[in-house]
Amino acid sequence: MEKHPFTTVCRGRVVSITERPHVRGGGMVLGGWGGTRIETVTFTEFWVRSPEFGDCCFKMGTDELPPMLLDHAVTVVLAKSVVCAIVNHSTGVQRCYRPRSVYKRNNGGWLFLVLVLGILAALESLGYRAPVAGLRGIMLVVWIGLVGLEQLRVLGYNARLDRSLQTLIALDSPLGGRANVREMDPPRLP
Repeated sequence: MEKHPFTTVCRGRVVSITERPHVRGGGMVLGGWGGTRIETVTFTEFWVRSPEFGDCCFKMGTDELPPMLLDHAVTVVLAKSVVCAIVNHSTGVQRCYRPRSVYKRNNGGWLFLVLVLGILAALESLGYRAPVAGLRGIMLVVWIGLVGLEQLRVLGYNARLDRSLQTLIALDSPLGGRANVREMDPPRLP
């Protein structure tokens, strides 16, 4: 069994969808000059009712509304408290959010590049100008190769997470074999 970060699979019916506007802003006046800035951000939360476990609240960010209406049958997959996927079984809409805290990213290996170029600059200042000029190009090619390999590793990891996510949201597969996933409603929903 492959370990994945998804901790909760909740299956149930939507009982409430709420949009909560949040106003934030600020301003500054200095010597009679200044201004203010005010913006409104809307957060969405929805409640899913499971006959066995009661009502569960899920908070969404400001990106988009959840793909559901009241009394729709849904499956919500969480990694700790972050919503990773929502499947609306009443309409067939499936939305995967791929949050940055769960999925990996390739940061480009900038630390390696800065360290190598710093060492090469120190060697160049010590009088090794000719060998350093050849090594600089080789190190850039090595860095590009390492970044490419890291990108392949990240893509492979994210593809494995996507496969695990698809397995978790499928209604046909039982969840009993996955120890870090708890089922909150029977898998068959109309």
